Amino acid sequence: MIEPDRKAVLAALPELSSVILSPSFAVLTTDHECWTCVAATSVSALWVPSFVERFDDGEELTISDPAVLRYVESINLPASQHISAAAPWMLMATTKGSGTRYLANRCQACGAIQGDFHLFGVDGPFGLVTLEKRGTDHIKVHTFDCPIEAVAGIAQATWIDQISAKSLQPR
Repeated sequence: MIEPDRKAVLAALPELSSVILSPSFAVLTTDHECWTCVAATSVSALWVPSFVERFDDGEELTISDPAVLRYVESINLPASQHISAAAPWMLMATTKGSGTRYLANRCQACGAIQGDFHLFGVDGPFGLVTLEKRGTDHIKVHTFDCPIEAVAGIAQATWIDQISAKSLQPR
């Protein structure tokens, strides 16, 4: 049996990563309260409309549904440049909770890492409970017609489908 403390640590670890390939992507941005200094800060997530997931053994799985990338360990340079321009607060960082280095949000006021575990938790700004209560109207979608290749985990949920509909609306 796993000890309760160890069980909590294991539950907090990021999901396994694979290579995610998509012909385009979007940077989703919303406002959030920093957990450290309580200042209003922008936080972002990466969205893909469809993707190919390539596993370590070379097997590939084509998914026609949208997803959000989590715990992004590496990313191709052209996509990285677009992300830096749209969300300069997203930087590679190692978090204490995950013990891994990934593309994380930083508070614009104090620099504290706003980790994926917190942001995608049920009550986080990209969490299921929050988005069921607030909807997705507060999320800004900045789309890029640029391929993205990232070593990352994925998350799929009904609110991500709402982002898909929003990103396809004429501007």
